[in-house]
Amino acid sequence: MGNGDYINKLVKGVRGEIQLPEKEEKVVTEHLEKYTEIKENLDFMKLLDSIRNFEVNGGAHRLIRIDARTEGILKHVKSILKIDVTTFVNFLCWDFLENHPELINKIKQSPKRKKA
Repeated sequence: MGNGDYINKLVKGVRGEIQLPEKEEKVVTEHLEKYTEIKENLDFMKLLDSIRNFEVNGGAHRLIRIDARTEGILKHVKSILKIDVTTFVNFLCWDFLENHPELINKIKQSPKRKKA
């Protein structure tokens, strides 16, 4: 009798007639959430390493105005993330321009562009 029940249960499982307990779904969901959290933390750590290792070449200075929202974050970058603000801002500008090459192309095509 035991073998017949096992085979019947297996067949029902293949057909999708068995409803799995919610506990198993919860465990799978918890594992997926933990995996996602770990992956996001690793991605974040890689990003921080990329910013910290970003080399700022050149000595040009540019006075820029920072609004209160941005300044609220920038004033904590050094103490919390251990990243120099100049390096952070340079990385952000470089990353933005890398992800939007159309801006660079538009500037290069402009007849008003000054030759340096």
